Amino acid sequence: MQLISKKLSQVYLVLFVSAFLTITGNFTFFEKTILVYPLSENWLFVGSLLIFLFTFLSAVLLLFCYGKTTKPILILLLMISAVVSYSTNNYGIVFDHNMISNTFETDAIEFLDLVSYKSVIYFFLFGFLPSYLVWKVTLIKSSFRVELWQRVKFFLVLVVVFVLVVMTFSKHYSSFARENRDLRLYITPTYYLYSSTKFVNSKLATSTRPFMEVGLDAKINKKSKQRRLVILVVGETARTDHMSLNGYDRNTNPYLEKEEIISFKQMTSCGTDTAWSVPCMFSSLDRDNYNHSKGKNMSNALDIISHAGASVLWLDNNSSSKSVADRVTYKDYRSSKLNSICNPECRDEGMLTNLQGIIDEQNNKDILIVLHSMGSHGPAYYKRYPKGFEVFLPACKTNQLNECTDEEISNAYDNTILYMDYFLSKVIALLKNNSQDSDTAMFYISDHGESLGEGGLYLHGMPYFMAPEEQIKIPAFMWFDEGLKKVFDIESIKKNSELAKSHDNLFHTLLGLMDVETELYQKDMDITTKYNP
Repeated sequence: MQLISKKLSQVYLVLFVSAFLTITGNFTFFEKTILVYPLSENWLFVGSLLIFLFTFLSAVLLLFCYGKTTKPILILLLMISAVVSYSTNNYGIVFDHNMISNTFETDAIEFLDLVSYKSVIYFFLFGFLPSYLVWKVTLIKSSFRVELWQRVKFFLVLVVVFVLVVMTFSKHYSSFARENRDLRLYITPTYYLYSSTKFVNSKLATSTRPFMEVGLDAKINKKSKQRRLVILVVGETARTDHMSLNGYDRNTNPYLEKEEIISFKQMTSCGTDTAWSVPCMFSSLDRDNYNHSKGKNMSNALDIISHAGASVLWLDNNSSSKSVADRVTYKDYRSSKLNSICNPECRDEGMLTNLQGIIDEQNNKDILIVLHSMGSHGPAYYKRYPKGFEVFLPACKTNQLNECTDEEISNAYDNTILYMDYFLSKVIALLKNNSQDSDTAMFYISDHGESLGEGGLYLHGMPYFMAPEEQIKIPAFMWFDEGLKKVFDIESIKKNSELAKSHDNLFHTLLGLMDVETELYQKDMDITTKYNP
């Protein structure tokens, strides 16, 4: 409280806050740096990094904090940095522009899953309390000339110290920048501020770019007389190595094992978070060429199938369609208003309760239904399944995953997979009930994977270039009724299932499943077509 009782110049307040943020916001950064540069041999260099971060941050803040904007800027930085550093320290989350986009699209349920008494205490100590001190401190009023001269002096000193530090340890910094670029992603607040500018630029580019309709030549060329009914289930944070259908030593797929399922064992995702993967997977652009500015302003697979004449519906029990379903029928099942199975969390199977009635309303048109499931969304895995599916014990019963053992985390996660397996079996049962007057198929594919503590990482959202395979390798399943088995070459699809496939294939596969012809369709990218080794 001594800080409050004294008057401070704006410059000194900036320096105090910079020092606080540098010390308290970079635990994970220094932890990972020490693994690469052991303290016993590099303690001077590691110490210089502290000075490096402090001088850089202070110099930047001196340029932006002036007059009445000083306190609001510093308080905002303290508040956000507390949340970011807690998430990074506890889950290994990196706040690049994709993660920031994902954060802004997170709903209240997902946010509450991340809140705990520890997060509240952390935020109070490192966010609210220092912000309160900053707000209460009395700033010395100086003339513009005096204030400017003081800023210039300190800015020059900071720049000189920064340069001296880099020059003194030039070899270390050179190798650090060249060989350990991923470490910079953990620097708080510098990296998330940089990512925020990329996020804003992306939003501006997306909102100002005109929408481009493509695939206007699309038409349905039926390969059978029956109505086509396809249900695509978009999974959430499922990983391929936790599926017993793919060789996992736990029986996580007891329901699907009773069905004739084709499992694509080498499927990979377009991204590592929902906000990126979902619009990317429905786009005609491949992962290397996709960005929101282009992808969200262009007709996607659902738009083209709808334009061709089929009924397209999106039923959502997750956090929205991420703009994919903006131009087709959308129904929100995240509350008891539509979802009849909420206890209190609304379950994925609730999307099936009135689905038969919706199908019957489509006047015998071909139908594509997308079910966006809650799936295995973490960190509160124990909330993602009804009590009757708590088979693997003991299960982690907290959102603080670092408080649970690896076994407890895997148990809770595997219980979510078991419930997903049951849900998919009910989707298949519904399709079987429609097989008398429709050719039916189910396609399940997850949006991305999940880290369960491997390498100290939890959840998902790592930048793709450094993401572990747990966040990229995803399960994908297909089921066909007897009618469609006569339309598609099932043996070729089974052979395709052994090859490397990705979200890039989804656009063309959906067109193929719905018998939609367009110049955009690439047969060799459709995983239901003839086997091509």
